[in-house]
Amino acid sequence: MKPSQRMHGLVQHINAVAQQLGLDMLTVKKEYIFRTWVTISAPLTYAVFGVYWGFLEARRHWLEGIKSSIMLGGLVSGSAKLLTILLRHTPIRDLLHFIIKICEDYEQRGVDFIHALNFGIDRVYKIQRIIFVGYSITFLIMLLMPLVLLFYKGIRITVMPYEIPGLSIDSNIGYGLTYLQHTIPEVVGGIGFYLGDMLVLLALNQIQTFADIFQLKATALNDALERKEHSRYVCNVGEYKDFNIQALLMDLINWHQLFVDYCELVEKIYDNLIAAQVFAASVSIVICLCVNLNEFDLISAIFFLVSAYSMSVYCIVGTQIEFAYDQVYQTVSCLSWHELSCEQRRLYMMMLQRAQNMKIIVLLGITPLSLGTALQASELDFCFGNQLAKNNI
Repeated sequence: MKPSQRMHGLVQHINAVAQQLGLDMLTVKKEYIFRTWVTISAPLTYAVFGVYWGFLEARRHWLEGIKSSIMLGGLVSGSAKLLTILLRHTPIRDLLHFIIKICEDYEQRGVDFIHALNFGIDRVYKIQRIIFVGYSITFLIMLLMPLVLLFYKGIRITVMPYEIPGLSIDSNIGYGLTYLQHTIPEVVGGIGFYLGDMLVLLALNQIQTFADIFQLKATALNDALERKEHSRYVCNVGEYKDFNIQALLMDLINWHQLFVDYCELVEKIYDNLIAAQVFAASVSIVICLCVNLNEFDLISAIFFLVSAYSMSVYCIVGTQIEFAYDQVYQTVSCLSWHELSCEQRRLYMMMLQRAQNMKIIVLLGITPLSLGTALQASELDFCFGNQLAKNNI
């Protein structure tokens, strides 16, 4: 398959997932159907019942209140993903079409560009499989474990860490209705987490692909500059060969400008979503650690894995993007610029300055999106959760 066909299939898969939630990402006009309102109601119902139940439990004991808020981070990150998709529908749709168009244009430029595009698409598919398997396993366990404990041990636990006022889980009808109500935000949340992550990580991974394309263009320019250098030893006096250097240089500069604009656009669209995802996951890790260090709680243990898993994926991709920025800078620095004319050197210097001052993705203007941030957050989470557990709040 051509890279454009593979990318189109990936975008269609993401859109099919969005349509399950009533969120068609490729439509020109955003429409609110029944499934859309069900999706919007999921975080609202959790916010209302979860906050109310957490307040009641906190009056009884602080630890019970903390236990009732273990999925608060999921509420924040899920709400951020939903609001981003609803409020920035048009730029996200245009971004998806732009990614497909780039594949269509550059698959016609030779085998090297096809290989770079396919390598980038393979990278996205690997992340897609990791995310899909991770969310599927954890959310299925959270849905099925209460039923398993009910049938085999007679223990009644809820999927979500709250109970609905007026419905007692000690009765069969009350427990059944509570389980059904918990299933809706659980399923919507699982699909929504997967959809939001795929939209963000697809856009972020294209930065690496664009860096690979930049390196191919720079290699073509460097080859031309080397041929120009070697030609001086064999050409007659006064003979001049251009080797199409000006066109190659302008093509490289234009692509670098597109690369910079794309990075800024992705950050502008998804900055709040990424920040909410990482910080909410960090807060969830603290809460789940605090609960499990006092006493083992199955739901919080599973949600701890979900939070740590999602934060790690984002931060690892952020680190790879930093490597892509370094790759672009090193590629520009290694050009045989001494073979350029004076006017061409001025253009080259402008591109070099832009490459030296690439704007990295920063979470709320505080810390960069990288693996180092994930490690620091994990260390702080463990220390803080352990201290809370020792003091018993």
